Amino acid sequence: MEDEISDLSANESWGGESYNSSFETKNISGYNVGIGYESKLGERLSLETGFKYIKRGYKVVSESSYASSWDNYEETSTNEAKIKMNYLDLPVVLNTAILTGDFRLYARTGIFAGYLASARYLEQSEYNSSDGGFESYAYNEKMDASDMDGRLTGGVILGAGAEYKGFYFESNYNFGVGSFEYIGESYTHDISFNLGYKIKFNQ
Repeated sequence: MEDEISDLSANESWGGESYNSSFETKNISGYNVGIGYESKLGERLSLETGFKYIKRGYKVVSESSYASSWDNYEETSTNEAKIKMNYLDLPVVLNTAILTGDFRLYARTGIFAGYLASARYLEQSEYNSSDGGFESYAYNEKMDASDMDGRLTGGVILGAGAEYKGFYFESNYNFGVGSFEYIGESYTHDISFNLGYKIKFNQ
């Protein structure tokens, strides 16, 4: 996912003292599973729809350290915050074949609507110092509707796929509207890979 806060880092040193910090945002890997229906519109075109359960995630990692050569003192702190989201997506995709026959290669363009079924917030932090100081903190809570800027989302789908005798592999890029206003989310983006088999009912 993309956020409105840029990743950053800082490194400073003065008179035997140094301070380093970093702030980084990352996607969280998940899985998706679904069922779909594809209708042929011609030799090269087909329209696909269905339902998909997909896990999306977002992580913020911040780290800092301080060291002083005057008294040989050091301290470090780390914090990791995650939001894990479970969506039900309804995609509508146009598949355009580049190669036809037993081996089929195709481009995918379409849209999707999504419903945020559930979400969870997790946070873990740790502090250490050379004089024996140590602190740790862990938090895990299910999020409710008041934390969300609406449960409905949607966006566009771009991708490519390859099919051989019913077995297929697809790569998709989804770009959509974010669901969490309070953390500065403006949109979501994710890359998914799908492996499956197409049952042809009319043959």
